[in-house]
Amino acid sequence: MEDHELIRQILSGDNLAIQKLHSRYVDRIFNYIYVQTNNYHDSEELLQDVFFKTARQLHNFEGKSSFKTWIFKITRNVVIDYYRKNNNRSKSITMEGSVIETKVVGGESAENTVLRKLHMDEVMQTLNKLPKHYQTVLHLRFIEGFSIKETAEIMGKTTLSVKALQHRARKELAEHIKMEVSS
Repeated sequence: MEDHELIRQILSGDNLAIQKLHSRYVDRIFNYIYVQTNNYHDSEELLQDVFFKTARQLHNFEGKSSFKTWIFKITRNVVIDYYRKNNNRSKSITMEGSVIETKVVGGESAENTVLRKLHMDEVMQTLNKLPKHYQTVLHLRFIEGFSIKETAEIMGKTTLSVKALQHRARKELAEHIKMEVSS
């Protein structure tokens, strides 16, 4: 069932539709928040905030973008608010292997899984060294799989600025990886 149909049912009072929509997005939203905060407890609280705000604003969803884009924009705003309130906390992104593994298609050999995990750990450690806006654009584009247009909407930027930001982020990430390989 499409998100728009579930939303229509939710607005008509269908509690089962709420559960379906929640289960469709809860893991991805939690993973995104956890990557942004690196704090499990705070991520759980922020996840609740996201779904509370989503529920309160659902009647305002106009369908101009996908629901996924809309809820990730709410999520990003919740994370921004979190950092405004807690500006003394670490803002680096780290990702545990279990989060990365959820993004991989099954069927690979154990050896390839180990090699991929080692490679991804190195990439994620290097990603932590990038500026926050580079980390965000790379996460949305390549881990969450959002399009340029969707990423622009979530980040509140134009598609051209997201393309440029992505280009600079990828270039800087590649330079960091090259430096680490040569050292």
